[in-house]
Amino acid sequence: MSTSDYYKILEVGRGASEDEIKKAYRKLAHQHHPDKAGGDEAKFKEINEAYQVLSDSKKRAQYDQFGSAFGSNGFSAQGGPNGFDFSDLFGNFSARGRSAFGGDLNDIFEMFGRGFGSRGSRRAREDVSRGEDIEVAMTIDFFDEARGAKKRVELNKLNRCEECSGSGAKKGSDLVTCSACNGRGEIKENVSSFFGNVTRVSTCGVCLGSGKMPKENCPICRGEGRKKTKKELEITIPAGIKHGEALVVRGQGNAGFRNGTAGDLYIRIRASSDKRFKRVGDDIFYELPVKLTDALLGKILWVPTVDGERELEIPSGVQNGEELRLRGYGIHGHHKGDQIVRIKIEIPKKLGGKARKLVEELSAEI
Repeated sequence: MSTSDYYKILEVGRGASEDEIKKAYRKLAHQHHPDKAGGDEAKFKEINEAYQVLSDSKKRAQYDQFGSAFGSNGFSAQGGPNGFDFSDLFGNFSARGRSAFGGDLNDIFEMFGRGFGSRGSRRAREDVSRGEDIEVAMTIDFFDEARGAKKRVELNKLNRCEECSGSGAKKGSDLVTCSACNGRGEIKENVSSFFGNVTRVSTCGVCLGSGKMPKENCPICRGEGRKKTKKELEITIPAGIKHGEALVVRGQGNAGFRNGTAGDLYIRIRASSDKRFKRVGDDIFYELPVKLTDALLGKILWVPTVDGERELEIPSGVQNGEELRLRGYGIHGHHKGDQIVRIKIEIPKKLGGKARKLVEELSAEI
């Protein structure tokens, strides 16, 4: 049973992110590989064991909970962490294959490494070589939010190395079979668990699952197949997007290790407000000042919209706070919203002598 501190082995803190754990693993596996001068086979195996646990969210959670009682080498045959008797657990499976604590049998086997099948090791190989996701914020104005727009964004990120076309190999140099895994991309190791001896499959820390490695490293990217450079992208902002939403641009995150799958780009939208317009769902509200005489007699007025000014007929006798609708002038998204024009009748604060006389005559008339 393993009693090692996996976090210390990978030289990371307990709060380390997935990317930090991945980077630490790459560095240490390369440093201690037994084929290198000064390499340490025992240390190399220890690093691989730690990575197989900490790179898997389920295993990491179990390791954090149970501490040294959990490890890639499994639990002791006598019982689990804290003296838990596994005979009680397996004695209570229902006919449908669900455990007494509500978990599926597959969840149980997932606890003990990827040695029970190759699907997990393939997933780990893809995770190791995949580039990191990137998240950036983009501020747009109200008009872009309502109608959509095309924006350009410049990113300083890991892009595929042009010198070696992402292979990591020096120009004129070949990729050769990885000596650590003999081209398989994974390392198999027999370990003990309470099930007995099982084969644990881990991603090769030298070739990161590709089975190949550069005979000579590219001098530009130092064998990674990627290099930090600036890249400009044109982003389509869809009409109707909301403040706080994120756009996902597949494959535009950091490039993968040696032509591995690129990560994704997440663009978090920050929509600026407009003092004239207010969005409510797919509708846009606008408050229109109307003179008292126009409200009484009616008039055609020009109203600002996100598409420019439009005529609106103010009916005679319109009431303060009444709402008139400009159909199709709201937010455009899955469907077109409307612009709601709320009437605000302006009452003069002071009346001159002639105006007062006319209002008094009007008051008597109506």
